[in-house]
Amino acid sequence: MRLVSIDMLKPDMKIARAVYNQGALVLPAGRTDVARYISNLRNMGIEYVYVEDNKSEGIEIPDAIAEKTRTSCKQILQNTIEQFSISDKLETKALEDCVTSVITEILNTPDIQVSLNDIASADEYTYTHSVSTMVYALMIARKLNYSEPKLAVLGMGTLLHDIGKMLIDREVMFKEGELTQKEYEYVKMHSLYGYQTLRRIASLPEQVRLIAYMHHERIDGSGYPQGLSGDELNQLIRIVSIADVYDALTTDRCYRKKWPANKAMDFLVERSGKEFDPVLVGLFTQQLAVYPNGSLVRLSNQYMGIVSKQNKSMPLRPFVRVIQDAKGNDIVPYEIDLMKELCVTITESELEISRNKPAISPDEL
Repeated sequence: MRLVSIDMLKPDMKIARAVYNQGALVLPAGRTDVARYISNLRNMGIEYVYVEDNKSEGIEIPDAIAEKTRTSCKQILQNTIEQFSISDKLETKALEDCVTSVITEILNTPDIQVSLNDIASADEYTYTHSVSTMVYALMIARKLNYSEPKLAVLGMGTLLHDIGKMLIDREVMFKEGELTQKEYEYVKMHSLYGYQTLRRIASLPEQVRLIAYMHHERIDGSGYPQGLSGDELNQLIRIVSIADVYDALTTDRCYRKKWPANKAMDFLVERSGKEFDPVLVGLFTQQLAVYPNGSLVRLSNQYMGIVSKQNKSMPLRPFVRVIQDAKGNDIVPYEIDLMKELCVTITESELEISRNKPAISPDEL
């Protein structure tokens, strides 16, 4: 299995993971002749799909939770928010059940390196992002041996951390291109709006509300809304800030394309000790694949390959299934272990191959 741009879909590929849009099944796993659906997928804002073909046969892409659980949680969140917009009442029981399911799966998942992109349209970004951020945050907390009640608070807070965005004008929230300073200041209000919304739910712990309010704060005081720093930010807030940024970077947005996993990890590491807690960044990056399974890479000898397996002790040197020679000709695939082939390195990740390196300002997060 591997993740490919819809522009790369070919007749010999079949869908490896079901594709949903607004909760409806678009393409089931196992569907063949997928190239015919390119236009429809693009119209829905879906740019990538997981496929199986001869080149990626047998490659597994691990996730911290099951695909069914991820899809269900996203749908529950969407239904809850949509009902809230109609009735002005936020029902939390289904969300609590979702969080419990995710915690159970994460605690029972082997200690593996993951980097799975959820497939979603631009309209579903907030729901998809909230679920993925919850998963990443709980992965960090697992390493800290949090109790299940504390994991539940973290999970619920992270799942609802962006609820304030529902109160932001969609034309501004999903504007393509750079925001004006006035628009940016307006969008930043989502953290306050989220806190105010969650205050109306008496059953929610205050820490859940504070996660919505403070997830854009940074330990050096450069964040918002209050510019808090150091010990003013508890560990839950520090965890969510890391998970939130990583998922935002590795997801397509209306104003920029997604970053490759290795560049997003570099972003966190470079700001470790400044904006982000260095201990927590370390715990997080230990659980992520720098070059995810199923991703296309260019090697230093100019051959092309697909990452097939991780070397956990050396994330920069995974196993690679070589599929093309230096001239771009398809070859009979063969596997190499970059821990043994020390003269060969990875020089470009899949997204770097397909486009120029993206530029980003921290303000865009």
